[in-house]
Amino acid sequence: MIVNEKFFEEEVESELQLLGWEKLTDKSFHRNDYSQVINFKALNESIQKINNVSEDKAELVIREINKNIDSWENLNIKGMEILNNGIRIYDEIQERNLTIKLISENVDENIFSYYRQFEITDGYNKKRIPDIVLFVNGLPIAVLELKQPLANENIEDAFKQNESLKHFKPELWYFNVINFLSNRTSTKYGSTTAGLKHFYGWNNWNLGKDENPVTKLFNHKNLIDIIFNFSFYSDDQNPVKYLAAPHQIRAVNKTIEHLKEVKDNRGGIIWHTQGSGKSVTMVFLTRYIIKVFGTATVLLVTDRKDLDQQLYKRFLNAETFLRNKAKSISSRAELVSELNDKKHFGIYFTTVQKFVEETGVLTNRDDVFILVDEAHRSQNNINGERVMSKEQEEFIVKFGYAKYMREAFPNAKITGFTGTPLMGEEKDTRNVFGDYIDTYPMNQAVEDGATVPIYYEMWKPNLILDKKYLDEMDKIQKEYKETLDPNDIGSEQKIETLLKAVNKSIIFEDEQIIAAKADKMVEHLNKRKDILNGKAMIVANSRNAAYKYYLNIVSKYPEYKNKTILVMTESNKDSAEMASSIVNRNDMNKVASEFRKPESKYKIAIVVDMWLTGFDVPDLDVMYVDKIIKWHNLMQAIARVNRTYEDKITKKTKEAGLIVDFVGIWKYISDALIQYANGSSTKIDVQIDDIEKAKEKLNELFDIVNDHYVNNIRSFPTLNSKKQYEFVIDAYDKLLNIELFSVHEKNKFIKLARKAKRFYKISYTSITEDELLISKCIETINSLITSSSIQNDNNLTWTIESIKEAIKNAVNTADTSVVIDESTMTKDINKVATVLTSEAEKLFKSKPRVAATLYANAIKMEIDEISKIKPYFAKLVSDKLKDIISELESSREIEEIIELLIILSKEIKEEKNKPLEFEDIELQIFYDILSNDQFLQYNKNSETLRAIAQDLREVVRENNSDQYLYENRIKSKITTELKKLLKTKYQYPPDGLYNLSESLIKEVTNNIKANKKAFRKDD
Repeated sequence: MIVNEKFFEEEVESELQLLGWEKLTDKSFHRNDYSQVINFKALNESIQKINNVSEDKAELVIREINKNIDSWENLNIKGMEILNNGIRIYDEIQERNLTIKLISENVDENIFSYYRQFEITDGYNKKRIPDIVLFVNGLPIAVLELKQPLANENIEDAFKQNESLKHFKPELWYFNVINFLSNRTSTKYGSTTAGLKHFYGWNNWNLGKDENPVTKLFNHKNLIDIIFNFSFYSDDQNPVKYLAAPHQIRAVNKTIEHLKEVKDNRGGIIWHTQGSGKSVTMVFLTRYIIKVFGTATVLLVTDRKDLDQQLYKRFLNAETFLRNKAKSISSRAELVSELNDKKHFGIYFTTVQKFVEETGVLTNRDDVFILVDEAHRSQNNINGERVMSKEQEEFIVKFGYAKYMREAFPNAKITGFTGTPLMGEEKDTRNVFGDYIDTYPMNQAVEDGATVPIYYEMWKPNLILDKKYLDEMDKIQKEYKETLDPNDIGSEQKIETLLKAVNKSIIFEDEQIIAAKADKMVEHLNKRKDILNGKAMIVANSRNAAYKYYLNIVSKYPEYKNKTILVMTESNKDSAEMASSIVNRNDMNKVASEFRKPESKYKIAIVVDMWLTGFDVPDLDVMYVDKIIKWHNLMQAIARVNRTYEDKITKKTKEAGLIVDFVGIWKYISDALIQYANGSSTKIDVQIDDIEKAKEKLNELFDIVNDHYVNNIRSFPTLNSKKQYEFVIDAYDKLLNIELFSVHEKNKFIKLARKAKRFYKISYTSITEDELLISKCIETINSLITSSSIQNDNNLTWTIESIKEAIKNAVNTADTSVVIDESTMTKDINKVATVLTSEAEKLFKSKPRVAATLYANAIKMEIDEISKIKPYFAKLVSDKLKDIISELESSREIEEIIELLIILSKEIKEEKNKPLEFEDIELQIFYDILSNDQFLQYNKNSETLRAIAQDLREVVRENNSDQYLYENRIKSKITTELKKLLKTKYQYPPDGLYNLSESLIKEVTNNIKANKKAFRKDD
């Protein structure tokens, strides 16, 4: 087992060499200085070879590349466009434009090289050294950040390092395609712009068949394939970069190979679980079909208008990547007109209902490819079934859509997509499409991090109702509860009989029962509102039940009156009051878009059937189910909560989705699981754990922590607040002692603590007060350890935040009158720093290592405070603090460390007492940056510097909006205007423009995060 980062780098280097990558050194990487990250000599030679042009023409191309100076985001958008479309230059001899490619799709025409420990500078005196950078034809295509193979947490550290590297050297990300992170135990990769939650990867290094993550991604053929066929920017106003996950690449490649060989035109079935990017897989497959089969026509078929529009919009936003503009067919007549034996090559969208009857043969072409979404729902009954016709008063044979579609395109190849596996009775679907081409079940998606796990909780409200109602409800709940035993299959018939005998509407629409359930839902949601964004969906049994839920919530809970929406079909029989409560169909898309936003004003959506399939809300935390749903509909409904989510600003991530069952759908989940595995050796797909299992796992972790790391932790709830505080500090002190706990053991504790946090968040509404306190104790100790680690950067929560969590929301030590509560924590940083310093002095003799850490965290608080007015000074002292913390991590004699901390604290206090140039904080921030800029230092304390600060602030205000944090174009516009002002009005040297503008923008962003009205003009 490789346990050293250096050895791991060597292993990766060896794998690259076996794949044919050439090693680069200072001698072979031609650059003027360490600020240059493109090997222009190699690029020049490659351009000449690939395009058969002269060296002069290649130099023209390189000059075009060097013209672009921008943020890393905008550079990467431009770089991807260049890689795919080339650069156009004018050939004066031939008197025509030439399109020059930088990388060839012919693998053998490219040069593949890597640089280990690639030293780069920011053009001044700062440097960074990425572990390994991969170059194709001299262009940096991938950045590999590798970590010591010990703890999974190192992946997060690697991600943060590469994030900061983007701002340090934007040019390194100009042509980047893959951001690669690994500690060998876990490997992740993502697009240049992706948050860590949207990275893909593997939890094993050995992937079988002598493959590992390096050979999977960086085999020359695979990498070129990824560059040209599996990565693209959308055409949205705010472009999103897509990079295919392993299951998407696998599915597309297997399908293409199958389509090349298939004789009966059955293109197979792709079953990829809900939430794993099925629609994007269809985009990738369409691109490949058009590329491989030339003048192909691709017809995409859905079974619902809303799904058709969603998928159609996805394809419209991929027009540049597909090199085709998709067209939506609105009628059967248009379908016949567009495709009736004409050579209309392109991409078309239609719904399956247009094949409700015979159309005749529309085309005999064999280069038509039909991709059917949700194939299980519509592609049955190909041979017909006998049904009674009331009009004809006889049995007739009725056929399904599949028969008429096949007759319309007899030579077309047809491939089906489904988010849920085919049930046992859906054999006709296999007759249409053939067998599975690729499967990606829910358990695999969860393991890979493509989706989050789903947890299940059952609630039975304590109702004081008529005995008749209670008896009927008890029967349903009791029988369903018994079916939680997956071995109890024999009760199936009995339960079905019971359901048929019960008048469900009595229970599902009874006003008292709905009122009681609504109360429980709101109480439950309020407990969870801080876990994510407090967003829920209520699934009601009928329109009447949904309306009653809506009335209960908006009338009894004023805080949710304007945050609750009723989403269902309208009826001309609705009362005026009911009609006005339902979201108007004309506003549906607007309301849906709003509900999807993380910062949405809506928190509860009450639905019946709408939004249960094909509607993604990544931050949806919980679904309350009060409706019997079966089979595919059930699986698709509960998958609404399995999407991954990471808040771009707060970095809060979604750990799991929660289903709260008010009627007993577990029986149907069990049925579906049985059907999924019916007649095959396929493993059961769905992993939905009862929330009680999360609670059991949490208690198992308590035992492990108690036995190996923190003795007597189960006694923690019985201690008074002073003893609890001492308990936490004592446990922390022991874990810091490297003689008792090695780095490896400490990392194991960190992993256990993070698991405990996840399980307590999942089971939050069912655990006891004691279990909650023990969980928070472990979380606090973990936060204390990670906050003091040199591996973490300035954005991590420091000690004081952890202490806040220690005993629910407060830590009290009566003897020293130390009280740290919510208001102290969030409103008075100076007071908190004073408290920490006081505690450090108290612990100096008994626990000096903890005392040093508290001193460090007190200083960090002071730095955070002064950074709001003097960011340049804050950066200097922050770097000093990092160096001291590094010493603290490795030193056993810490008196000198504490002395250094005291000196640093004194330096910060002296700086805080100096008078400010401006009372206006925005101007003061800009003035501080400008007065420490190397090109403007000679203006220090001058009116010129004050004028520049005022001009720059005005530029920001003129171009700012309330969408600054969410739309990169606003930030880019402001950056451009700042550069323009500095260059034209103040003759600022071009070489320093990027660094200065980035420093200014960084502080603007920090201030807007803290106050959304910052840098805004008065309304």
